Amino acid sequence: MGVKDYYDRLAGVYDNLYRNEYMRIVERRIISEFIDIEDFVLDIGCGTGEHLKILNKAVGLDISLEMSKIAREKSGKFVVVGNAEFLPFKNCSFDAVLSFFGALNHCNLNRAVREVRRVLKDDGVFIFTVANVYDAKWILRNAIRGNFKKIKKAIRKRRGVIVKNIGDEKIRVNTRFYDKNEVEAILKKENFKIICTFGANITGSPLDRFIYKTFLKNFSSYIGFVAKKC
Repeated sequence: MGVKDYYDRLAGVYDNLYRNEYMRIVERRIISEFIDIEDFVLDIGCGTGEHLKILNKAVGLDISLEMSKIAREKSGKFVVVGNAEFLPFKNCSFDAVLSFFGALNHCNLNRAVREVRRVLKDDGVFIFTVANVYDAKWILRNAIRGNFKKIKKAIRKRRGVIVKNIGDEKIRVNTRFYDKNEVEAILKKENFKIICTFGANITGSPLDRFIYKTFLKNFSSYIGFVAKKC
């Protein structure tokens, strides 16, 4: 299934499937720390609009029309259907760009980062997460099941499949994994200065609100980056 079709199909049950309050707490802490209330923000892969709801001035973008409809209704913000690799905005339009969860795992990250740089104002901030190839919870869960070949293949090829059950239907989409060094190299190539990194969904428990910037971030489900356009 293509990315657009997958998320169109997932839209109606998305909020129930992804109710991880501790991951949201970490994301909101990062937003409050690095984004000013008057900043004009682009949320790439805005999904059903969870972050658009808390941003004062923002535009959402999602590849899924069905996700976009829900995000508009939930947040009251303007939401565009589009692709992170070809952002439909003018140069230097935004003070900050967000992309939380897995949106950037479904595209060419080099192209997406280049596009983000184009639409950011000078000294603009780019905050995003990508699925971590060294996700300790995922590795441990599969090791317990004896899926050592699956672990080795995912780490070697940096690729995997997301599978969800929607009623009696099983839907799946291909995804990409990254490690911290790989993403840092892409950011530096596109002339971003890395301010800090963080982890999201490290333990899936209240501990996450305290350890998201410790060394354990390197083993989180999603590894995050705060970078500034130079």
